Amino acid sequence: MSYFSTKTLNKYFIINFLFSSLVISFILGNLLLNLNVVLLIVASLFFFKSKIFDLKLDIFDKILIFFFSYVLLSSFLNSIYFYTVGYNEDFKIFIKSITFLRFLILYFVIKFLIKEDIINFKIFFIISLMSVTFVCADLIYQLIFGYDIFGYKAAERRLSGPFGDELIAGSFIQRFSLISLFAISFFLKFKKKNIKYLAILFFVFLFLFSLVISGNRIPLIFFILSLLSLIFFEKWFKKTFFILVPGFLLITFSIYNLNDNYRIHMLDFKKKAIQIFYPLSSKNIVTNEIEQTKGYNDFYTFTFQGKKYLLQNSHLKEFKSGLLVWSDKKIFGGGIKSFKISCQKNKLLNCGSHPHNYYIEILADLGLVGLVIIFFLFFLILLKIFFVKYFKKSPLNNFDLITPFIFLFLFEIFPIKSTGSFFTTGNATYIFLLLSIIISLNKIRLNRCS
Repeated sequence: MSYFSTKTLNKYFIINFLFSSLVISFILGNLLLNLNVVLLIVASLFFFKSKIFDLKLDIFDKILIFFFSYVLLSSFLNSIYFYTVGYNEDFKIFIKSITFLRFLILYFVIKFLIKEDIINFKIFFIISLMSVTFVCADLIYQLIFGYDIFGYKAAERRLSGPFGDELIAGSFIQRFSLISLFAISFFLKFKKKNIKYLAILFFVFLFLFSLVISGNRIPLIFFILSLLSLIFFEKWFKKTFFILVPGFLLITFSIYNLNDNYRIHMLDFKKKAIQIFYPLSSKNIVTNEIEQTKGYNDFYTFTFQGKKYLLQNSHLKEFKSGLLVWSDKKIFGGGIKSFKISCQKNKLLNCGSHPHNYYIEILADLGLVGLVIIFFLFFLILLKIFFVKYFKKSPLNNFDLITPFIFLFLFEIFPIKSTGSFFTTGNATYIFLLLSIIISLNKIRLNRCS
């Protein structure tokens, strides 16, 4: 019987095609990613109609519904406020909050598809492996020839591969790297286990090398932390440790010594890391003499225990902008994607589109109420899923499909890192994709053990 011969099979094919295409859409850009999300939602509603929302709500569902309701309310009230004071005359903040609802619908759609066993995760995992491998190959091609296969020119210290002007290749690799490694472990057949481990090690080194040449340093750090987490928590991955660590050191040492641009880039990262984690260094103290000579604006300094310190790092300045915007509306915030408007309204310097940290952005846009809701959701996931899987002796440990998504989610929401905007298409799609998969697979695990 042909795969396309019945309506039922066509239905399953279309849904899995759209779901797995999400990975490729992250490469193709926000326009196609948005289109992919909308098509997945529309197709699912067309095929399954109201069944999608005929769910018994769990605690995670209720928190998310409350969060999105709060987003709508906060944005509506702030739109009225900005309108009355002469800002945002076309109610952009409230309109953006309405369009943001697509991610709540996406969450419930994916939950339903997983619950009904419609999603074929083998396809999703294999597509992830192929997509990440393609990006890595394109980066290596760009490194060798100065252009990628689409004609995008290499930058001096960072490579973009198929992402063109956006220097996010490393972020893409890190976000889908563990899924790719688990694709090899779960879905590719090998006659001997040793060959499987060699294949895993090959792709680990490929991803590491590609992350280094991409110049995206934070994704590189989090990929390494992901591998260390797997070594610590997953027995099957421990065998790679004694090859993995020397291999990584060899790759890093080789690139560090063979290319001056990457050496400078890595040393600059070390410098910036020290600036972020050691802001109270004596080197940052602004004396009266220095202040009179340089004329530093108060925005670029902060005072601690009677001493004034210079904010050397650009990320720290962005974080400060976010905290100053939040201080104007501490409880309810200014509405989603209102940061730039609020920043300019308060006549602050360094007014970008967002403060480059998820939690500071949520504080600025949704206030303490929004942050508490998100923290509570993330804490419950940590408690009910991660700790149950790894620290509670229970048969839940037997179902490992959830594993890569847990670690990817934990590192995505890591509080002390520079990020894009929580509310943009790429980040929101990725976050709610992980949320829906983790929560759904966890419920399957619970049902299997009940």
